[in-house]
Amino acid sequence: MKVENPCVKLCKFDARGMCLGCFRDKAEVKGWKRLGEAERSAVLERIRPLVALHPAGKDSAGRRGKERKRLKKLDRRIARLERKLAEARSERARQTAVAA
Repeated sequence: MKVENPCVKLCKFDARGMCLGCFRDKAEVKGWKRLGEAERSAVLERIRPLVALHPAGKDSAGRRGKERKRLKKLDRRIARLERKLAEARSERARQTAVAA
């Protein structure tokens, strides 16, 4: 059975070198691909209580961060489209004024 990577793409480390997103230490994060299935399972067993105590770290913090990033990107896209629309309306008004 494949052991899933617990990373939530938060990747911020505290003073002890513990990831605030998935609660692994830097060595575990960096060497995850090289760990065997048994070692990965052991890491997951070790972090399970931490994830239970701090559910925001495992699930919602990563999701909130991703959601915030996605929303910022959408806001920038909307602003760009609104500028284009304003330019098109302005050009249309000029063309209408010239034709009249």
